[in-house]
Amino acid sequence: SPTTQSELKEDEIKPKTQQNDIGPVLYISGEENANQIASRALRLGIVDPEMLLWCETDADIIADAVANSMYGPPLSFDTDDENTKAKPPLSRSPSLVIIDSIQTMLCDAAGSSSAGGITQVRECVGLFLRLAKSTGVPIVLVGHVTKSGDVAGPRTVEHMVDSVLYLEAGALIDGGTSSLRVLRAAKNRFGSSEEVGVYEMNSGGRLVPVSDPSSYFLSNRIEHADSEGCAVSIVLEGIRTMAVEVQALVALSGGSGGYSGRRVVDGISSSRLLLILAVLQKRYGISFHRQDVYLNVVGGMQLGKGSKSGGGSDLAVAIAAVSSLVGIPCRADTCFVGEVGLLGEIRPVHSLEKRISEAKRMGFSRIVTPTFGDKNNRYRYGPREVSKGGITQIMCDNVLEAVNCGLVKKLPTKSTISGPKLKQPKRSTA
Repeated sequence: SPTTQSELKEDEIKPKTQQNDIGPVLYISGEENANQIASRALRLGIVDPEMLLWCETDADIIADAVANSMYGPPLSFDTDDENTKAKPPLSRSPSLVIIDSIQTMLCDAAGSSSAGGITQVRECVGLFLRLAKSTGVPIVLVGHVTKSGDVAGPRTVEHMVDSVLYLEAGALIDGGTSSLRVLRAAKNRFGSSEEVGVYEMNSGGRLVPVSDPSSYFLSNRIEHADSEGCAVSIVLEGIRTMAVEVQALVALSGGSGGYSGRRVVDGISSSRLLLILAVLQKRYGISFHRQDVYLNVVGGMQLGKGSKSGGGSDLAVAIAAVSSLVGIPCRADTCFVGEVGLLGEIRPVHSLEKRISEAKRMGFSRIVTPTFGDKNNRYRYGPREVSKGGITQIMCDNVLEAVNCGLVKKLPTKSTISGPKLKQPKRSTA
C-alpha cells in the first residue's frame, strides 16, 4: 500500500541509532598510540566490548566513518586506497564519540596549516559540529588549556560548542597535585552552568564521585578541640554548599630591615590574602609586618572560582590568621561566612540560609555571618544572636566583632579616634 511504501522510505533514511539499540562508545586518540592506551586500560581494569578505540588524526576520515555508520552500510575494505584501509569497520553506529584531542586533528578545509593552529582548530571544530547536528551523535572534544586556564585555540571555539567543561586539580603548597578534582561548567546550553562535580582520584587511578564534600574536607578534623589558626568556612561552589577548613600559620620572619615576610597561599588567590591582611592592619592595628604567613585550604580545594563564590571564605581566612598571630585558639563549634570589605565591614554573601543549613547539618552550634534583615538593627553596637533551630546565628557588622566571637577569648583592644585597635598582640618568638 502507499502508506507502507512511505513508511519504508522514511525508515531507510532514519539514522540507525533511532532504529536499533544504543551503540558503542568510539574513543578517537590523536595523542597516544594503541599500545599506550591499552596498557593504561589494563592498569585501570577497563575491559568493555562496547568501548572502541581508534587512533586517527584525520578529521575528514573520522567524519566519513561516523556518517557512513549512521546512514549507510559498513565501509568496504576491498580497495587499494590507503585512506580507506585506515578506516575502522563501524558495523554499528556509535552512541558517543570522544576526540582526544582537538589540537591533534587535521582537515582539508584548513589547508596546509599545522595541527593545533588557529585555522585547523576552528575548521575541525566546525566539521565535528556539523557531524553532530546531522547524525545526532554527541561528540566530546578534549582540548588543551593555556597557562591562564583558558581553552587553547581561537575564542570562537567556545561559542561554537554547546558546553564548555573544565576538570581542575588543586595544587599543593609543596608543588604537588591534590587528589581532588573539580568539574566546572563555564558554559552549558542544556542546564545550569553553576553545577559543580567533585571527584577524588583514588590509588587505582579512577575518579570516584564525592557525594558529601563537607564530610570529605572535614574528615580529619578534631571536632571538639579548639585549635589555633584553624577556622571552618561554609562556601558556595556553583550551587553546592560545602564546609572547608582553613588553616593559617603565622611565624616570625627571618628577614631583616624592611622585609615584610613571606606569603604562601594554597586554596585562595594570593591577592585576596594580601587584601585581608591589609584591612586587618589598617582598620584594627593587627599588623603582620615581619611575619611569615602560610595559608592552606585543607583537601586541595581551590576557592573563589565560581561566579557566585566571591569572597565568602574571607572571614574564616581573617580569623585563622589572627588566631595564629595572637596565639588564641578558634572555637571548634563555630564556622564563619562573610566577605571582608575594604572598610573592615562584613559584606553579605549569596545563599546565606543555604549555608546556615549546611553548617547545622555538619554539627556546628554557632555560625558567624554578616548582618542582614532588619535595617534598624543593622548598625547597632555589637553582634546580634538569633537562634535557628539547633544553631545560633551571630550577626556581626565588622571583622573585629567576628574575631572576638570566633576566638575562645576576646582580643585586648584600645579605643582610638578611628575605632578600636589591637593593644599588643602576642607574637611568636620561634
